[in-house]
Amino acid sequence: MQLSVYLARQPIFDIRGQTAAYELLYRDTEANSTRVENHLHATARVLVNALNYIGLNTLTKGQIAFVKVDDKTVMGEVVHSIAPSHFVLEILESSQLDENVVARIAQLKKEGYRFALNHYGGDAAIASRFAPLLPYVDFIKIDLSQHDDPRALIGALKRYDITFIAEKVEEEAVYERAKQAGFTLFQGYLFSKPFIFRKERVDPDISLILQIIYLIKTNALLDEIIGKFSESPYLTVNLLKFIRLHEGLAADAIASVEQALILIGRERLANWLELLVYAYGEDEKEGVEYAKHLSRQATQRAYLMEELARKINNSGKFARAAYMTGLLSMAEAMFQDSFATLLKQMNVDKNIASALIKRNGELGQLLELVIAVEHDNIRNIHSILGQLYLSQEDLNACMITSYQRSATAP
Repeated sequence: MQLSVYLARQPIFDIRGQTAAYELLYRDTEANSTRVENHLHATARVLVNALNYIGLNTLTKGQIAFVKVDDKTVMGEVVHSIAPSHFVLEILESSQLDENVVARIAQLKKEGYRFALNHYGGDAAIASRFAPLLPYVDFIKIDLSQHDDPRALIGALKRYDITFIAEKVEEEAVYERAKQAGFTLFQGYLFSKPFIFRKERVDPDISLILQIIYLIKTNALLDEIIGKFSESPYLTVNLLKFIRLHEGLAADAIASVEQALILIGRERLANWLELLVYAYGEDEKEGVEYAKHLSRQATQRAYLMEELARKINNSGKFARAAYMTGLLSMAEAMFQDSFATLLKQMNVDKNIASALIKRNGELGQLLELVIAVEHDNIRNIHSILGQLYLSQEDLNACMITSYQRSATAP
């Protein structure tokens, strides 16, 4: 059984009526509202849905995205899985603030994170509680349904380098009043209601993620982590998206799971995996078997392509690229997007990308061969074997080895 993910997006407009940013909102149904009981889970689900399923560029078109966070998110290491160049952390008014939280926000600000205050100034108590954060805040959102005349509030904060966002702008008169008060950004039903995105999802078995986290925390050998990680095309595809999103991580085009894991490093990998854990809910259990089916098929392809690659070219680099091609080959089915769209979100080796999209090169021929094997297409099998200068005996030997590997895999 497949499950759906939902995400709402509401634009934030500038004084010229141009989209300046978007707010990404948690949803668990197609209804345009929801009740959030666990803010850490909601934040994690918004990020996972945005990054892993819908695609950040599809949602924001290069603009910054506001996501709501509470003190637990800010204080946890999972915050380091959020790319500061793409997101603004909107601190909820329900957040518990103490000197540790303020110090943490000050440190994150130095690291390049941007912050907004949500529903600021609804009453004097909230304004007083959030006062220590004002030196570190980039945006303040003021609910105009609670303020007939916000000029005094804005005037009191003019000494800070803060951009003010008028929210709950639902009538033309309110909009005009907001402009006169000094707001430069605007959000509300007058301009646009939140738009709901829906996508089918195939989250991996949570136990696999927890096993990898355990290996990282216990300083296991890299080969052990690679062994677990490379069993999951879901994790591989989304790791590549994650690396592409974070400035300073993506250098050369990636051609293997090992290269991707070395690039991200153990600490940041653990933070990212913990984000997936926080996003996990009870209902995800229903979709695990479908995810396992796709993962098994992709992994079997990867094993066979790797074995065949070694017959063609006894190069570890070529074999690893063949494995990666096979592992990514089910991504279209898993994420319900074309390879052309998915690969724009990743920094994959050009030969792997060409094999997936156009079936070009030896990697493309190997992929065509393993697909022909799956469909028992004898004519195509013989034709491709000839093009690759492989024999039927070569194929048989590689199939036996790959099936043995698959049978002993976790």
